[in-house]
Amino acid sequence: MKKTKKRSALVIALVVILLALALGYATFTATLTINGTATGTGSWDVRFTQTRWLKADGTTVDNTHNNTATISTTTKTNDTITASVDLAYPGDGVLLEAVVTNNSTMPAKLTGFTVTGTDTDFEVTQAAGPAENEVLAANGGTCTATFLVKWKTTSTVAALGNKTFTITYNYTQETTEFTGTPSHTDAQP
Repeated sequence: MKKTKKRSALVIALVVILLALALGYATFTATLTINGTATGTGSWDVRFTQTRWLKADGTTVDNTHNNTATISTTTKTNDTITASVDLAYPGDGVLLEAVVTNNSTMPAKLTGFTVTGTDTDFEVTQAAGPAENEVLAANGGTCTATFLVKWKTTSTVAALGNKTFTITYNYTQETTEFTGTPSHTDAQP
């Protein structure tokens, strides 16, 4: 019987000790809650801001004519230029100069230009200007691209007709990702 009483007393003592440990842990445990708000105030505004037609020697085209080339329309809408040109013979052409302006609050990186409306007889190619992956500064940075608009000399058609094409630039945000390591110092009593 003594053994049973000793075991019972031992079990009760262990239960009391476990309860005391649990209560002590709960007493010294706390939850820390941190609340905060983050806001972003950046803006994205990269667009074509100017266009002009140039002769082969770099002088401005007068009265929408470059010798025999006739420019019908040129419109720019943010990231796209649409233009129409009528060329007189294979090898005839004109240059289209376009200025891109970055009014964003962050740098922009040029990833290329997309041209649509070309075919086996008619081409529009970038003749000069920014290189791929060139970064355009924030808050007013500009770059100029010049495009060769040409009736291909290899063409066998007798008349090209009025050709409409579009040029679209492709830019991406060029920012540095925050990857900082926080510093920590324990307060000394």
